[in-house]
Parts: sequence; C-alpha cells; structure tokens
Amino acid sequence: MAVYKRTYRGYSGPLTSPTWRFTVLQRYAFKAVFKSRLLLIGYVACFFAPLALICALYLNQNATLLAMVGQKTGFMKIDAALFLNFLSVQGVLAGLVTAFVGPSLVAPDLTNGALSVYLARPFSRSEYILGKGMVLGTMIGSITLLPGLLAFAVQSSLVGWTWFVDNLYLGVGITLSCLVLIAVLMLMGLAMSAFVRWKIVAGALILASFAAGKGFAAVINEVMRTKIGYFLDVQHLLSTVSGALLHHPVTEGTSPWAAALALVVFCGFLLMLINRKLRVCEVAG
Repeated sequence: MAVYKRTYRGYSGPLTSPTWRFTVLQRYAFKAVFKSRLLLIGYVACFFAPLALICALYLNQNATLLAMVGQKTGFMKIDAALFLNFLSVQGVLAGLVTAFVGPSLVAPDLTNGALSVYLARPFSRSEYILGKGMVLGTMIGSITLLPGLLAFAVQSSLVGWTWFVDNLYLGVGITLSCLVLIAVLMLMGLAMSAFVRWKIVAGALILASFAAGKGFAAVINEVMRTKIGYFLDVQHLLSTVSGALLHHPVTEGTSPWAAALALVVFCGFLLMLINRKLRVCEVAG
C-alpha cells in the first residue's frame, strides 16, 4: 500500500502520569541491564550474605537447634557493630554493581546522539537523570537497604517488642546510611558514564576512585601529619557517617558532621558535572 493511502491516527492509549514519567526510562533501562547473564549471576550472588545473616539471626535464638551442638542462645551479639559490618560488605558489592551497570546508562545515549531525541519528548533533563539514576538506585537499595531492614525486622520478631523499641535507632541508622550510599554511588555512576564513553574504562574509574582516594588520603595524612586527607577517601566518609547514624562512631578520622558535609559537596559536584554534560546544544539555522 502506498504511503499516501495510509491513514495515520494519534495515540489514544493510556498516558503515564507526569509525576511518574521518569519510570519509563527506568523500565526500559532495566531490560537492557539484565540482558547480561554474568551481571544477573553477580547480582543474585549479592544476596548470599544477607541470607547468611538472617539464618544466623534465626539460629542465634533457636534453643532447640543450639542444644544439639551444645550452644546456648545468644551466642552472637546483635548490636550496631554487626549491622555496620554487614552494611560495609554490602556497600562493597554495591560499588561493584555500580561499576558494571553505571557505564551502560548514559554513555550509549551520548555516543549515538539519542539525548536530544529523549529531551524532544515530554522529558526534562532532571527527569532523564532521575530515570537513569533510579536503575542504579533500585539495584543498590535492593542489596543494601532492603536486606538491612529485613534483618532488623527478623531480629525484632525473634526477640520481641522491647528489643525493637530499645534498638529503633538501628533501623533508622540503616535506612539513612543506605540512602546516603545510594545517592553517592548513583551520582558517581552517572557522572562516569557521562564523561567516559568506554564502559570498561568508566567502570575501572569508579573502582579506582575508592582505591585511589584511600591511597591519596593515607599519603597526605602521613606526609603532612594532618587529617585533611580523609576528605579524599569516600569510603572513609561513608563509614564515618554510617557509624555515627548507628551509634558506633569511627575512632579515627574526621568528625561525622565534617564527613557529611564533604559528602554533600561531593554529590553536588557530581550533579553539576552530570548536568553540564547532558546539556543539549541547540543550533539555530
């Protein structure tokens, strides 16, 4: 049939609410991310540690099973240090996920010139950043925030209401710590993806930013005999803030308020870089 004989009609289906329009980008980006079987296997492996922790919490209060091996209930101390170590392990895994997933979010759109096509639709630049970033945010939250709160809920159900009330600060600390981690890794992944087109190089830079930051911090602190170098160590800043939120402060380094301020400045710098790189230039003919 010739083109001029076709009858074109406008789309008459359901429309996504403007408030949640960014989820369209998130949904389609998820499909592209999980096409890799290796990444899917690695993502599933991130849940082994939470499963082991939940089993240990259950065993810690199961008198029948412990009697079989000659142990008493409460052999494992459930406190802020336990949850802080758990979040540290999951945080490392979240960094690895960011290194593998982050570079594939924005770089293909910039390489293929698709950003102007996206923003020609009813998407703002902030909605584009939010939609792409929520891919990382959802994956990081699912291996840090959800397992942490689930472990806290399991322990509360096993011990009772009194433990829940007395240790409510742990649940709040887990939530806030994971939200800070999600914000930092999400912005870092998007920034590296926007500025480095090669996925392997971008992923390596994300991992190197943690290792190099810790190395530079140690050198500066040793040579200058100061603690200013800690502001270059993102991992230390995250641990300091998390320790303060969980009432288990880090004994060495910067103060929690200084670490929190440094993370805010760091996130603002990453957001500025992303916003600058994603600016679409319009050429007037």
